[in-house]
Amino acid sequence: MGVDCCMRRVRGLLGAVVLVGATLVACGEEASEPEWWRPAPGEVASWDWQISEPYDLSAPHDMYDLDLFDLAPAGSELWYPDGDVIEVPAGPLAGAIEELHAREPRPVVICYVDTGAHESYRPDAERFPEAVIGNDTGWSEERWLDIRAGSRGAFAELVWARLDLAERMGCDGVEPDQNNPLGNDPGFPITLDDQHSWYREVAEQAHARGLSVGMKNGHDQPGSAAELVDAFDWALPEECVEFDECAELDVFVEQGKAVFAVDYPPAVDPAAACREHRAHGFDGLVKDEPPTGGYRVSCGG
Repeated sequence: MGVDCCMRRVRGLLGAVVLVGATLVACGEEASEPEWWRPAPGEVASWDWQISEPYDLSAPHDMYDLDLFDLAPAGSELWYPDGDVIEVPAGPLAGAIEELHAREPRPVVICYVDTGAHESYRPDAERFPEAVIGNDTGWSEERWLDIRAGSRGAFAELVWARLDLAERMGCDGVEPDQNNPLGNDPGFPITLDDQHSWYREVAEQAHARGLSVGMKNGHDQPGSAAELVDAFDWALPEECVEFDECAELDVFVEQGKAVFAVDYPPAVDPAAACREHRAHGFDGLVKDEPPTGGYRVSCGG
């Protein structure tokens, strides 16, 4: 893997130490390519996605995708341009980022963060204006946000504060979720252009903080993956086998970007889902829903 795959932002002078893949190397000068994790298909031999209890971080995976607020250590805060500060309670995985990063080889830690829906159980929930909160997403206590260009200014700074927290906590990247309201009855007349522009803005904001960022879902709208592949470093689609949508993500593999595909039983047979993931060159898993540390079938190999 080359220097263009550095996982963490480099600050400072010549001779700074950066991370390339999962290996520490000394650089004589700052890398000319973006300095965040950009995995190629097949590069991550083993990974897991856990955003609900029970958790199990005992396996030596190359990448873990875990919830930002679950990972928050004691003393974490969300900071806003108006000077307001919200305290973030320590999560059940407090300290896990440092523990994982101390391993050899060093795993990548991706932090799951909701960027397109209101979650009533988060510490910043009361800051979201009611006018931009729409219908249920289908998950308990979660409702779609009005991501239209004329409305997103009312809540965008709240989302960027979450990305700021991810950077300060040491996340190597983010998995921004719930940015695909089309076809899901969000309660607002959101267009495909609205959805695409919000995906791009989220990706740009993550990159501005030196964070790797994946395209989460959105592939259900034909052509969207091809439209957005340039903005993202990898993709994490759900249920592409179940809904016969995997081919939409081929463009990521064609451009040398990993696709961490996830399907769920009993809607799919794990062996059949893995055959489909492998046929497309995806780094796939079959997981429980929502993903926990209790069930994992790897499609690698």
